[in-house]
Amino acid sequence: MKRKPKPILLTELSNWATVWTRYHAAPLDLSMCKDVARIEDGDAVGIKPDGQIQFLVLRNCIAPELEKLARPVCRFVSKCGSAAHRKVASGFQPDPEASSVVMGYFERHRHQPYCRACPFNVDYPQLFVRMNPYIRKVDEIYRENLPEIYEIQNEAVSKTKPEWVIPGTGFTTVTVNKNWKTFGHPDEGNLTGAFSAMTCMAQGLAGGELIFPKFQCAVEWGNGDVLLANVHELHGNAPFLGLPGQFERMTCVFYFREKMIDCGTKAEELDRLKHM
Repeated sequence: MKRKPKPILLTELSNWATVWTRYHAAPLDLSMCKDVARIEDGDAVGIKPDGQIQFLVLRNCIAPELEKLARPVCRFVSKCGSAAHRKVASGFQPDPEASSVVMGYFERHRHQPYCRACPFNVDYPQLFVRMNPYIRKVDEIYRENLPEIYEIQNEAVSKTKPEWVIPGTGFTTVTVNKNWKTFGHPDEGNLTGAFSAMTCMAQGLAGGELIFPKFQCAVEWGNGDVLLANVHELHGNAPFLGLPGQFERMTCVFYFREKMIDCGTKAEELDRLKHM
């Protein structure tokens, strides 16, 4: 069911083109923000000066039963220190406690020039299946509430071999982050024109709002919420407010990898691997 969020008219930093490097791989905080979409304010949509949507946050739309399915899988897949490979988003300051692990499918890469399932899928297929109802629900919320943007993603799905798309969704890939406060960064390699969907499962802390410094805004989101956003724009987290070792904050980011359209069938990609 489509929701009716409260509009927030965002303002853009007038000199963004010259100052954006100050925020790139840099820590972000709420002092940069004129607008903060708080949980108690309900559903909200951030509208850019050009009239386009920057974010849509919808409250309490993931049932606790679905979170109960997803939470142990996200804990299991998490690996302390794994976020260090994302150098810009880590601010070139690796956090030994921060985790960032991918599930789903990934395109060809210079180090692995063939399309492939992520290691998690290969090693723990039953756990990936267990996550599917949760992923499908997020996809349904995206499809119902941002249909025009979702259609961009759906068109890409129609051009992609089905073995590289998470069943019943418009996503190819999910990133699971745990206890990771990201620095300012854009998400690269995701489908142009599409949004990413995000969920959060947290306990024992506050903070961690998602900040978009270009638009001087932040979004608070928590258990049961879905945040849909243009993460091609530079973004990162506000500081976490909690005692180290006494909180848990896991976020899932759902998206379509743009170059998955170029993948052959699984058999064709395996053949590429054999001939390397």
